[in-house]
Parts: sequence; structure tokens; C-alpha cells
Amino acid sequence: MAFLRLKDIGKIYVSEGNVTVGIRGVNLSFEKGEFVAVTGKSGSGKSTLLNVISGMDSFEEGELFIEGEPTSHFLQPDWEEYRSKYISFIFQDYNIIESFTVLQNVELALMHIEDKKARRKRALELIDRVGMTSHIKHKGSKLSGGQKQRTVIARALAKDSPIILADEPTGNLDSATSAEIIELLREVSKDKLLIVVTHNYDEVERFATRHIRFFDGAVEADTTVVTPCAVSESKEEIKEKKQSIKKVKEVKNGITLGRAMFTSKPKLSLFLCLLMILGTFGVFAMTSFCGEAFDIFDEYYMFNNIEGRLVVTHRSGQVVTEKELEDIISEYGGKGYVHYDLLLDQEDGQYFSFFDHEEGYTRSSRFECTFGETFGDDIIGKYPEKANEVFLYLPISYSTYFGKDSLITDKIEYRGLKYTISGVKYYYDNNIKGKCLFTEEGFETVTAVYYLMSRGNTNVTVTVTPKDGKDGMLSDSFQYYSFVPSFDVEEGKIYINDQGYRKYSENYKGEFQTNIRFMSSYYKYDYYLDRYDNYGKNEVFSKEFTEEIISDKTNSSFEYPEIYVSPSLLFDIANEVLSNSYRQGSVFFESDEKAESVAEKLNDKGYLAVPANTTYSPDESTTIDTVVTAIISGIVWVLSIVFLAFFINLCLSRTLGAIKNDMAIMRSMGIQVKVIRIGMYVRMLVSLIPAFIFVIGSAIYIFTSPKLNQYFVFLHAEHYLIIFVGVMLLTYRITKKQIKKLFDESVKKSLKGGAAE
Repeated sequence: MAFLRLKDIGKIYVSEGNVTVGIRGVNLSFEKGEFVAVTGKSGSGKSTLLNVISGMDSFEEGELFIEGEPTSHFLQPDWEEYRSKYISFIFQDYNIIESFTVLQNVELALMHIEDKKARRKRALELIDRVGMTSHIKHKGSKLSGGQKQRTVIARALAKDSPIILADEPTGNLDSATSAEIIELLREVSKDKLLIVVTHNYDEVERFATRHIRFFDGAVEADTTVVTPCAVSESKEEIKEKKQSIKKVKEVKNGITLGRAMFTSKPKLSLFLCLLMILGTFGVFAMTSFCGEAFDIFDEYYMFNNIEGRLVVTHRSGQVVTEKELEDIISEYGGKGYVHYDLLLDQEDGQYFSFFDHEEGYTRSSRFECTFGETFGDDIIGKYPEKANEVFLYLPISYSTYFGKDSLITDKIEYRGLKYTISGVKYYYDNNIKGKCLFTEEGFETVTAVYYLMSRGNTNVTVTVTPKDGKDGMLSDSFQYYSFVPSFDVEEGKIYINDQGYRKYSENYKGEFQTNIRFMSSYYKYDYYLDRYDNYGKNEVFSKEFTEEIISDKTNSSFEYPEIYVSPSLLFDIANEVLSNSYRQGSVFFESDEKAESVAEKLNDKGYLAVPANTTYSPDESTTIDTVVTAIISGIVWVLSIVFLAFFINLCLSRTLGAIKNDMAIMRSMGIQVKVIRIGMYVRMLVSLIPAFIFVIGSAIYIFTSPKLNQYFVFLHAEHYLIIFVGVMLLTYRITKKQIKKLFDESVKKSLKGGAAE
């Protein structure tokens, strides 16, 4: 049984409607140990014969047998494996990978050796054998013709294949170098089948054991010059080789190949990296700008979801007293409570005003109000200690207003009430709303200001009567006054800025009393009953003062005369109605789990206790608004990704075209397509690493920069994971599409455009 046999082989080329016969009716058998010289005129079919034997080109007629097994049923993967096991090809045009060094070219054929040290050692031995040790680090593009051919021979030997095919190996060399190459080929192929296509039989005559002459696509003559010594290798040995090669980890080889491909073309790799940086940063920017698309996944909480918060009310609707909240804390071990918690559930926060020194005018921003929290030790200034002090917990973008290393603005105002800023701490997640941290007394004050001054129908009137009540009333009693809370007012007192009041009260020479009547009509939202209830409509709160301090200020900025009220008095006024009408309060525990546990116990006692992490389904209008906004943002985001995909696809098609020939060379060497594919994916993945590093670095710079933080929505770890995984999948799909074009072509067409010879 012949080692390699061609039976009635025919190859036809069809190009633009023209049919060309490559070879026809070829019947040849070959054994190991043969040095076969194939000659003939140009176009006679010599190279076509080698292409068919190597599996780089198909055949339309006949059968090719390898060790008695037919190959006509082979598919592309079968031919790849066939070349991997049996074929080493030496080309006239060298087909050296010019971006690889001599060492890399040879090691490429040794990837079946898993151990890196053993692989390197074997490569160095082969390079030394062909006399290229001095050029080991030279790239293929820097070698002479003879040096390239020696390198290709070393690469062919590295595979240790039983069949070596050489297509005009000396066609581009001078006579002296040609003689060296032919002698080297004979030396290294004594135990192999060596088939050399040549125009000059004289060069190989003294080594050839057989001479085959082609003419017009057919075998014209087949002459045995010297009978070769029989060299055989048992099927068991071949099988053992196959099993050994099958054990090679394709992924590991692909990674090695991918890294080599990336480093071998630095300019192209730099372009790829820049392309990926641009694309990935574009996805990052659009994800940040289109952050509303993620809102559709947000949960709606019934209350402001503060860790460990439990909202308590009576099922009967009666008012929850402060003592009841204290008893709950005492019995269940809570951390504290807020009796009047209406400020805690203002989703958008409250407007606070502050002076912008850089721009020279007053700004307003919404901040949440809180107390009892801490934000770590790395703060500027200190936490509040007095009722008129506030600590700010804000996004880093606010450092331009309040100072980054020290405070440059020391006042912040809430509805006319001026607080002193005791300290500040900045954070980078601008999705979190800023907070104003008060003392407990300060929080009560700001609650009273919100409660009394945020209603649309709030009237304050003042009447003055003598102490004994005999001399009548102030002529302009029931006059409306503007209500101005101020820490500058002595505790428990008021300032009245009204010339009429001053004039009349002076007539009593201090022997008078002042009665302030505060009338309010307002509504409060009841979370439990899910309706608006009308509380305290037209109720009157009265305070009498027997000793007044009259302000010297002029009425210049208000439509009505002003009443300046101390914060403690303000809270007393608010407390009168709140204590009789406010139906809920909040208690705080160390965790949500503890709050949920206490809620079960309180519900058994007639309370209605709801943990703050309780969610609800929004109404239809809210749902529609959220979905529409998310869809619009999502469409914008998807369109940006589509544009990015188009852009990357366009650029990658260029880069893959630059390595198309390298891929064909690897395939001709018998490197498995899977390994080459993995190598190309790894190459693209490596080019993404700088992009990911750049995006992370850019994000750190953007979100730590006061000037830029406010323009990009802060992204969390899951968003970056989506971006990076999405970009990798996008790159994978585009790369897969591009390399499919490469592997859809035959190796022969990829290398030489499919021309027959």
C-alpha cells in the first residue's frame, strides 16, 4: 500500500466564465524516503499538483489516498487536520510571516509542544541547523531571500511532517545559495517524502530519486532515478502522534498566537487600540448620558429608604404620640426616632440657597434634610453642634461653591432661615442627592419652617392691647405680616418691623401685650389611606407676649411688614397643631432586618408599622412616563452602539485585510483553524485592554473632577460590566464576521489569488 496515492486526479479552474484545466488524469504513488523532482513548463500543472496534495486546493475528479484512506469526503476542518498532521510546505515566495521574527516563525510550527521551554529549545536547534542563529531576532521583512528560505525550511522541519512540499524553493536565489538550500533540503528529509517543483532539474539532479515531468496538465514522464530506502512508520506511531496532538490545548495555543500577532505589528496594534479606546469611551459616554434608560428597573419605595427605618402609625388613624415612639425604642432597642418625619419623605429634597463667590450671585439647589447620621472622619470642618449649624454632604461638583480643602462659603439659607455651615464632605456618585445634616434641634427647626412656610394659605396677624385691656386695640390689627424665622432673634421672642405697630405700642409705654394669631389652611398626604386629608383648616394658633423687642429695620423687600421669629418659638407654634394632627412617626434600628422584625410585632399590637424598604407599584401615568423616558434613552443608546458597530466593522475590515496573507500562511502550515480563530480573538481582546484601562482612568478623572462630575451621570460597577461585556461581544461578532470571509476562501486563493500553474 502506497503512503500517498493519486488516482485519476483532475483539477479545473473556473474564472469569469472561462474554464482552465489545472491537471487531468494524474495517477501517481509516493513513498517515504523519496526525493521527487517535478518539472515542466510554466502552466503545465506542477504547482497545482502540490496544492492538491497539500489540500490547499480541491480536486474535482479522482481520489487522493493517504495511507490507503480516501479523502474525497473531506470537509474544510478535515483538510486543516490533514495539513496539520502530514504536510510541510516551502513556497517559492517564501510565505514567511514578515512581521514575525525568525524565532517566532519557527515557534509557530512548534505549538504542538505545550511546554514553552521545550518549544524554545527545539526552535533554537532548528534555527541553528539551517544557519540562522545570528538572525534569530530579525523580522522576516529584514531578511534576504536566502535567509527567508532557510527560515521557512526550519519552520517546515519544526512540524516534523512526513511530507515536505517545496514549490520552486530556489526560484529567487542565486546559484550558490540555491545549491546550499537543495543540499539542506536533502539532508533534513532523508526519512520523509520530499516533492520539489523546479524549473531547473540540474539543481536537484544529484539528489533526486525520482523525476516526474508534466505537460499540459498531465504526467508526461515518471522516471525512477534511484530506488529509495524504505522508510515506514507504523500506523500505531501515526495514531500516537495524532492522539498526542489532539491533547494540545487549542485555547492555550490560540492565546500564544494571539499575543504574537498583537506584538508583531506594533503600528497596526496601536491603531486597533486607539480604535477600541474611541469606541469604548463612546459607549461609556452614551451610557452615562442615557442613564434614564436604567430607571425602568428602579423600585418605587413607599418612604425614603433609610437603612433600619420603620414608619409607625395607628390603624385607627389616631395621632402617634412622642411617648409611644419612645416606648417602642425602649422596648425593641432602636437607635432613635423622628416624631415629625414629613421632611424625610420629600423625594426631591428642599431648596437651599447659597452664595457663589466665583459667579457673584446666589444659587439654589435641592438637598435632603437629615440628622443623626455620620459620613466618616475625612471631612472638612466638623459635624453640627448647635441648632443654627448644618453639615453638608454633597457631590464633588459643589466643591467649587463651598471649597474643596477649606470652606469658602459659611452660610446656607432655607426659606429665609440662615444656617452656619460647620463642615462638608464630598462624594463622587452624583446619583445621590445632597444632604444637609442638622442637630436634632436644628432638624426640628427646619421641619417647622417647612411645615409653616411651605403652605399656600398662611396668614399672620398681630394685635396690641393694654395689659388691663381697657384702652382698645391696635387700629391696624389683623394686618398681614411676612413671617421670617431667624437665629438672630433671642429665644422665645419676636421682632416686629412695622412703623404703625411701633407708634401705637409706644403710647402704652410698655404697658401692653401683643397677641400673634397664626392661621393656616393646609393638606397633608396620608400614605396609609392613600388619599389627601384636610387637616386643621382655619385653625388659629395664638401666642401672647408681654415684653417685645421692636426692630429698627426698614420694610424694604417685603410686600407686608415683617415678623422675625426665633426658631424655638417657631417650633412651638408648629408643634401645637402637629401634636394633635400628625399621624405617623419614624423609629430607627440597626438594620432593615431588625425593622422588619419589629414591624411584625407592632402590627400585632394594633399599630400599622411599615419598613421604609417597602415597595409599591406606581400609578399608570408614572409608569408610562418612566417607560417612555427609558425607551427614548434606550433608543439613543442603541443607535450609538449601532453607529459604533458600523465604525468598528469598517476599521476592522481594513486591519484584517492587512493580516489576510499571514492567516493563509498559517493555514498552509496546517495550524488548526480553531487555533487561528482563537488567536485573532485574543488579538482583539488584547487591543481592548488599553481601552478598558482608558475608560476606567477617564471615569476616575471625570467623577473626581468638580468641573466634570456634574455633566456625566455616575456609573456603578454593574454599568461598567455591561459596557465591557457589551463591547467584547460586539468586537467578537464583528471579528467573527470578518474572519469568516478569510476562511471562506481556499488557502491557495488567499495566498496567490487562485492562479493555476
